[in-house]
This record gives sequence, structure tokens and C-alpha cells, in this order.
Amino acid sequence: MEVLTASVGFCLGITRAYREMNKRALAEAPFAVAHQNAGGEFDTLTRIERREPALLADYPGLQELSVVRDVSNLGEGDRLVLGFHGLNRQTKESLAARGVDLLDDLICPFIEKLDRVVERLAKEGFDIAIVGTKDNHHCRVAKKIADEHGRRCYVIERADDGLPSEDGRPIALVGQVTGNTEVFTEVIDRIRSSKAPIKVVKTMCSDSYSRQRTAVELAQQADVVILLDDGGGAAQSVFEVCARVNNRVHRVRSKEEIKPAWFEGAEKAAIIGGILVPAWSVEDVAAYVRTLSN
Repeated sequence: MEVLTASVGFCLGITRAYREMNKRALAEAPFAVAHQNAGGEFDTLTRIERREPALLADYPGLQELSVVRDVSNLGEGDRLVLGFHGLNRQTKESLAARGVDLLDDLICPFIEKLDRVVERLAKEGFDIAIVGTKDNHHCRVAKKIADEHGRRCYVIERADDGLPSEDGRPIALVGQVTGNTEVFTEVIDRIRSSKAPIKVVKTMCSDSYSRQRTAVELAQQADVVILLDDGGGAAQSVFEVCARVNNRVHRVRSKEEIKPAWFEGAEKAAIIGGILVPAWSVEDVAAYVRTLSN
């Protein structure tokens, strides 16, 4: 059985955060690292805590860093770098007031852009419609920002969800950074064809477009797809676009969950991963799947 793999591992934002942490650590460690929405085996900071050999081979300076889960314990003189999820403005202001030295904020530029765009639009009087999933943190933050400015926020999960009515208030459409790019495109097409007076701002990241496009191409070639599911919004979006073109998509957290029966009659299998899954994990699973066909 031929095994195909996606050439992508960590997303651009995660790679950037690790690279900059490593560079600073080699020059001026020790310091602490933290970000919001942390936790779980796939979290980028958890990988630092575990001192994963493959990660340290690429970024040796990370072994000098300490991970802080509760930043409320930091105080005067503590040195901190924020990971790719960053921290909200109120928390950063509280840290500064307590004398914490914030060395760098490595929040993903696309997440930062989404938050900035939503705040600007809400200040300008727009209600917000966001293509994504209701429980995703990008959508929750968008709703929080809209609420702070007295605006409404609608989450559009499927392409055929009803568009919000203008109701005398202007509406702007944005996208969850890691959202389903095909649904986003279809919603935009509906807006344009219906001539709905909705302002469109494209905020999904470039990695989402390229990762999902690659995943679909592999899913179309393969008989079976194995998705290394890190539990994040990007992995959910990859699953959704693949499931449109292949009905044999299986989500696993590790290779131990893979069942040989899934490959019965298959000539090609594809291995893909979410943004929190490194390339070496994808290759490890691919090697394991190859052994099943021997």
C-alpha cells in the first residue's frame, strides 16, 4: 500500500514562536513562557515542558525555558515571553502593573489581526458575523469584543446557515483564523450573489488555505485518510474538507489508535495533521501504516 503524507507540520505562527523563543533563549535565558488556551498533550508549551528530543533538536534553546501555567503568580523582576496564543490585553496590563518584564509577545499574527479587525469594526458600529465554530476560542473572543462595544456577534458554522439580517445595523463578515476555508468561500459567494449589504474582511490564515487544499488533494488520491487530530479548530476544519471528498477519514490522537481493518482493500492511504502536529509525528505515523501493509 502506498502511503502519502502532507509536507506540512506546525503552522507558520507556531514555527515563528518557537524560532523566536529559541533565538532569545540562546542569547539571554533563563525566562518563562506562557500563553492563553494552554494545556493538553499537543499544546506547544507542553512540548517544551516535556523536553521533546525532536523539538529540541530543532530549537535547542527551549530546554532553558520554564513554562508558567498561572501568570498570576508572576511578579516584580520576572521575565516572560508570550507564546503563539498570546494573552488578552487586561492580563498583559496586570502583568506590567506588577513589574513583570514582558520581553516579547509572539502571538500568531493572524490571531492578532482577527482581534484587531473585529475591534475596529465593532468600534465603527458593525455587528459581526464570523464563519467558524461556536466553541472555538477565536469566535468566543470575537463575541467578547463585540459585546464590549455593544454590538452583536453571529457565528456561521455551515455554508447554508442563514445570513444575519441587517436590521438597520451594518454587518461585517470575518473568519475564524483556523476555520473551514471552503465554507468561508461559499458564504462569501452567497453574500455576493444575493447582494446582501455585508462587508467582507478575509481573516483566515494562509496556512488554513494551504493546509486544507493539500489535505483535499491527498484525500482525493487516497482510499483511506488518517488525520492526526490535535483537538484544535484547524484539525476540525481539515476533517470537514476531507470528509467532503472521501468517506473513509479516521481521526486519531496517536498511531496506537489506528486499526488495520481500516485499510482493507486500500491501495493508497494519506496521513495528515492539524497545526499542532509536527512533521516528525506525521512521518512516524506514515512509517507505522506502511508496516501494516507488509
